[in-house]
Amino acid sequence: MCKALFVAFLLSASLLVSNSYGESSGEEVCMYTNEKGTIEQVQGRKNVPVEFRSEMKCFAAKKNTYLAAPEDITLKGSKREESMPSSLGRIELRWPRVVETLFGRTPTRAMSDAARAASRFIKKPGWPSEIRRLDLDYNVVFMDASLSSAEIPANLVSNCHPGWMTPPANIYIVAQRAAAGCGGASVRKSEADAKLAEVLIHEIGHSVEASLLGSHFGGERFRAEGFATWFEANASDESAVIRSGKVRGEHFAIARAYLRGKDHMPEFDGSAGGYASRALLFHAITETKGVRGLMRVYQTMREDGLTFYPAVEKSLGWSQEKLEERALKLIR
Repeated sequence: MCKALFVAFLLSASLLVSNSYGESSGEEVCMYTNEKGTIEQVQGRKNVPVEFRSEMKCFAAKKNTYLAAPEDITLKGSKREESMPSSLGRIELRWPRVVETLFGRTPTRAMSDAARAASRFIKKPGWPSEIRRLDLDYNVVFMDASLSSAEIPANLVSNCHPGWMTPPANIYIVAQRAAAGCGGASVRKSEADAKLAEVLIHEIGHSVEASLLGSHFGGERFRAEGFATWFEANASDESAVIRSGKVRGEHFAIARAYLRGKDHMPEFDGSAGGYASRALLFHAITETKGVRGLMRVYQTMREDGLTFYPAVEKSLGWSQEKLEERALKLIR
């Protein structure tokens, strides 16, 4: 079996930080933290409530980057909808019946397993109470490979990412990509179930990080994908369909091959190796400082408005060079 890393693409755009409200030039997507402490995402600054505009963050969006909400994605043929409770919050789930043939489990069972695995992980020592009690409204859609360019950005239609997330908890899954990767070759249903679980857990990881950072979530894709890939490796051990340690082992093997001959972290390129190598930064922190140490970094990012590496240095006393050195030692 090819050790391809089935990881998700966090929808990104140019980050614009604004502390004043004015007319926007061009289309924008804006994020803000509402009165409940959760992230809201809206089209344009005018749709941000006045009381939250001072801390909003807006992303410049080109016209071909429009992404419809999960509930607005058109599903062809016979389809199903489920509303289900979970230990992470209520999950609204939609899918076309045709994707059921790809997996041994229904999307409902797959989502339930992924939510349960993630919940077990975030209830372990070190996580802050607000994450241990996470209660989000998840909106999830499974799609077949025939993606509509009118509802989904062109880059997501054309690339091979199996899933993506927009805050606070909107998850999109392309079923064929999650089951078999880019090649589309037939795989055993048990194997497809395991890969789907990885993708779902990765996306849930993005929603957890968004909850940790609030309006500071955007701007560092390497950090977001590193966190979600680290989260995927750990929470997958709690899944009923993934062998314990399997995902971590695969990620480390990919990172080892990607970083062979390098004495530093290369610029993040969005590849499987890029995802796996950035996850090493989080493994390096938690293997020495535990999840509690990592949460100190996130508290510093949120409270002081720092990006990842400066927050690591302020909260843990590790320079970027020291952190990357510790990360590289994990695979050598």
